[in-house]
Amino acid sequence: MTVTGAEASRAGIDLAVLEEIQQRALWLATRIVDAANHDRDTGDGVKVGGHQASSASLVTVMTALYFAHLDAPDKVSVKPHASPVFHAIQYLLGNLDRGYLPTLRAFGGLQSYPSRSKDPDTVDFSTGSVGLGAAAPLFAAAVRRYVDAHFGARPVSRFVALIGDAELDEGNIWEAVADPATHGLGNVMWIIDVNRQSLDRVVPGMRIAQWEQQFRAAGWHVVEAKYGRRLHAAFAQAGGQALRAWIDQMPNEHYQSLFGLPDGHVKARFLDGAPDDVRQFCAGLAGDGELAGLVTDLAGHDLGALLDAFGACDQEKDRPSVVFAYTVKGWGLPMAGNPRNHSALLTTAQVDKMRERTGLTAATEWDRIDPMT
Repeated sequence: MTVTGAEASRAGIDLAVLEEIQQRALWLATRIVDAANHDRDTGDGVKVGGHQASSASLVTVMTALYFAHLDAPDKVSVKPHASPVFHAIQYLLGNLDRGYLPTLRAFGGLQSYPSRSKDPDTVDFSTGSVGLGAAAPLFAAAVRRYVDAHFGARPVSRFVALIGDAELDEGNIWEAVADPATHGLGNVMWIIDVNRQSLDRVVPGMRIAQWEQQFRAAGWHVVEAKYGRRLHAAFAQAGGQALRAWIDQMPNEHYQSLFGLPDGHVKARFLDGAPDDVRQFCAGLAGDGELAGLVTDLAGHDLGALLDAFGACDQEKDRPSVVFAYTVKGWGLPMAGNPRNHSALLTTAQVDKMRERTGLTAATEWDRIDPMT
């Protein structure tokens, strides 16, 4: 199944409000890492760490989940490097004290990876080990099925895992998928953060296609959330199907190379080897800025498309679901799509600009959104 980026089908959801929330969550997650590295005296000046780019790629997914999809009994396993987003969201929800926000990787502070035993806010699954965060909710759902069958039904829970695409290289994930004990678990949803980047490489598109086939072969319901509403609107125009075919067949290495190019170079790189009808379509766009904004309009940063995908998974009652949500690593940050952004940090000047763009000041930067707005 492919999600088209249509208007979210759930009644009562205000996407404009969710957009405001996700921008604040992006800021807080970014600032949490920045404060740990630039505000706190570490004694030796060594970088504390944290992953601003890996957090940014999942901020839309996690905003859609926590503010428009999840119910109280649901359990979520969060991608380890997205822990700053998790803590930002828990703070916005009133589940974390403000004093913890500048304490990432400090003694007694926020943990680098979600931890049930050490984090001050409630974590459903500890996910420090790569691959563990995917398998744990799957088998938790199997245990819930057993408990419900033998001791009476508990409140209905959905079990969600947020997983990096490169994390699918881990063998224990595929052992879990193939385990007969996990078959038929319709209350499981895995969300793959397809930002096409790992620590030191671009994930090949053929690898992603292989993973989708493996899930289908194991009986899973597969949803591909690839393109946002702007791209789908473009695909409906004259020449739009040629544009889609060109992007679909473009190697991930070619696509990722579009990021970080200086003005005037994006269109040339994008059209390198493109057929005439694609060149004709792009001739009607207003330069590099419009083209770059269009071709990076991915469903993983389209709140409506994501909610549609989650809703489609809820309709599958007899098999687990997996959503391949295409995102940009470092989305919304100056380092977006940079091949070296995995552990990169924004400079103080870049953080200052982001604070100003978000409409905050040094006095208000840690504030929650007024719940009465």
